[in-house]
Amino acid sequence: MQAMIDTTSAEKLQSASIKNMTAFYSIYGRGEGGALVSTASSVSFYSGLPGPVFNGVVSVNMTCEDVRATADNLQAKLNQKGGPAMWWVGPQTTPENIDALLAQHGLQPAGEAPNMVLDLAEMRSAPSQIENFRIEKVNKVNNAAGQALWARTTAKGFGVPDFIGAEVAAMEATYNDLHYKAAHHYIGYLDDVPVAASAMILDSGVAGIYAVATVPEARRKGIGAAMTMLPLYEAKELGYRVGVLQASAMGFPVYKRIGFQVIFRFRNYLQSRQEA
Repeated sequence: MQAMIDTTSAEKLQSASIKNMTAFYSIYGRGEGGALVSTASSVSFYSGLPGPVFNGVVSVNMTCEDVRATADNLQAKLNQKGGPAMWWVGPQTTPENIDALLAQHGLQPAGEAPNMVLDLAEMRSAPSQIENFRIEKVNKVNNAAGQALWARTTAKGFGVPDFIGAEVAAMEATYNDLHYKAAHHYIGYLDDVPVAASAMILDSGVAGIYAVATVPEARRKGIGAAMTMLPLYEAKELGYRVGVLQASAMGFPVYKRIGFQVIFRFRNYLQSRQEA
């Protein structure tokens, strides 16, 4: 079992946050037709799915040549099968001129994503009970349908068009390796209808929360907070001390109310298909 990180100091958690995030996103490079390239300097993942969260690069301690080679390798996949892909540039990322190098390769700035942490010992009280709402963990034993339902619910919560959501669900249903099964996936039901989803990765000594999504018609009921906090309570019971996540603009106020604090911000860059 990995040693638990027991501090929320920014310096110690930068590396743990990046490694935990990599463990989540690398799932998308492990599917049929996907590609996962993990080196000492970076991890790139490509699923072929038409969305930037499903293809990308988490870059750490890269050289100029690493940046060029990784960008060229990913570009070849994007040009052949589509994309786009997202690069995550953090405070530990090298070289110092990586932003300029990515611009030279035609990547476009895509905003920032705050990396937030929470000391689970100080987690605020559980959210109030929501009438006719329950959360179930996806059973991954011969349960492709459950995995697909999680993906469809997540896609709908993020406003992904139905035809892309169907493609994402079909891919999710094929995942069955130990890496995927180690992740925790949750579906929230309101009046027995799936309306929310979230995921948790226990890796690098921290509990990472991902893919928190609620369908539009079920928002403003506290469901997003519940989908975030239940996994964290489970992690706390297992002995984890710190929760981490990367917040969207919509989720940021929810996480602040729970008690999460920003320790650094990722700079995101979008790499797209290039026409010949």
